[in-house]
Amino acid sequence: MKLGMIMGCEPKSFDEAKELGLDFVEFDLNNPGYWGPMMDDVLPIKEELKAASERTGIEVGAIGRWGSQIIAKDGSIDEWELNEVKKAIDLTQYLGAHHYLMSCNYVPEITYYQNITSAINMFKILVEYGKERDVTICAVNCQMGHNYIRTPEQWKLVLDEVPGLMIKYDPSHSFVHGGEKGAYMQEGLDWGDKFGYIHVKGVIQAGDSQEVETWKNFHLMRKYNQMANAISKETEEGKKFAELFAKLNDEIIGHGFNHRNYDNPPAGLDAIDWRGFMAILYKYGFDGHLSIEPHSPSWTGEKGDKGVKYTIKYMRDLMI
Repeated sequence: MKLGMIMGCEPKSFDEAKELGLDFVEFDLNNPGYWGPMMDDVLPIKEELKAASERTGIEVGAIGRWGSQIIAKDGSIDEWELNEVKKAIDLTQYLGAHHYLMSCNYVPEITYYQNITSAINMFKILVEYGKERDVTICAVNCQMGHNYIRTPEQWKLVLDEVPGLMIKYDPSHSFVHGGEKGAYMQEGLDWGDKFGYIHVKGVIQAGDSQEVETWKNFHLMRKYNQMANAISKETEEGKKFAELFAKLNDEIIGHGFNHRNYDNPPAGLDAIDWRGFMAILYKYGFDGHLSIEPHSPSWTGEKGDKGVKYTIKYMRDLMI
């Protein structure tokens, strides 16, 4: 196995990864609606990225794109998003990586059956596109951006229909539907042979997850914030309304991902049985990439740096 980390898409990340004793970096180039860049803003530095990789000996483990709005409201494939995804897969190939991590959005305007059918059609196109470039497509199990191909309910419908499609698995996300103990052990035992890439992120949770409701509020506030901005252009009262709404938006979204019953501390200082989970990976002969994902508002700055180093040591001790 190889150990790496999600880092900024810039040349200096390779040097930082090498200093930490890591094997690879992962670059996540999300849909612009979810804190990501336009692909045309990234491509101009691809030569610098490749040169930094070759100079340091640190590889690119994967490129990911969360929040992909690739299914249109009528169930067809959004051509703009498809083009962006293909650019990202091309970059994956150029940098010598072999995994592309992506989501698939649920569309409420069509039925569940139609959504599943659209997802299958889309994944078939991209799995073939990736195969031609020696890039494996992995469906992520995070719900950001209305992603729903993330639990066994959907995997059993989609994966058999799309040969070659794998799962990017993060055990912490199983706490969303699996309660405070998560569902990762059962999911790993049942689906471990389909795991193509692993995220290493700690979790502590008391009671049921609030993440579904948090994302619902996030999308509602984003929708009405756009309306408020439009109104503010019309009248002085509209501007006042927009200012008040912006404060409300900051209050709800700003604190929405910082729950008192949940956190993502460094792996090894959390509730996940990483020894047991690693045993599942070894059971299925997984010999791929373990990518650390620092993801907690409680672990930043110097404390966050110490947490990363702790996780690196902890996970290295579990790798044989």
